[in-house]
Amino acid sequence: MTRRSTRRGIILLTLLATLSWILTLQQREVASEPASELDLRLNYALYDFEGRLLDDDGGISLEIQSPKLRNNARSGVGTLESPEVRIQQEDERWYITAEAAIITADREYVSLMGDVNLKRLNDITGQQLDIQTKDVMLNVTPRTARTEAQVNIRQDEDWLDATGMHIDMIGNSFELMNEVRAHYEIP
Repeated sequence: MTRRSTRRGIILLTLLATLSWILTLQQREVASEPASELDLRLNYALYDFEGRLLDDDGGISLEIQSPKLRNNARSGVGTLESPEVRIQQEDERWYITAEAAIITADREYVSLMGDVNLKRLNDITGQQLDIQTKDVMLNVTPRTARTEAQVNIRQDEDWLDATGMHIDMIGNSFELMNEVRAHYEIP
């Protein structure tokens, strides 16, 4: 004769063994799901980041570097600390610095934030144009830049001040929006 408590113990042990076996089966099914359903995108940060865009001939048309690039995997948006952008446009080279920047997921727009300095240097003539402003939106493909902030443009002894500006780097033109003041030195 088996005692009643021993019988209960055997039944309980059998139930626990069966439950463990069922749970193990379910875990195997979860583990055997196809990897295509897994989200392999990662948030990451790159230090001493350098990136380049090439033109159709394989020449460097845009370079960007930053001490730190952070990428958000879900949105695809990148943020840069103290970015430096160099754009080669025929005989002219643009050097752009900012306090921070945000790059859209399609890499088409770069929002330069804080104090922004733009310098255009002509490789042939050596002529230099300096622009100081804040918060610039750079559109990469058409090579345009826009700001609504106060703008100061200097070339040699000449200067322009305005509120708001649109630059077309390919067409080499500037549109100053409001409150334009100018000073030109006569040679």
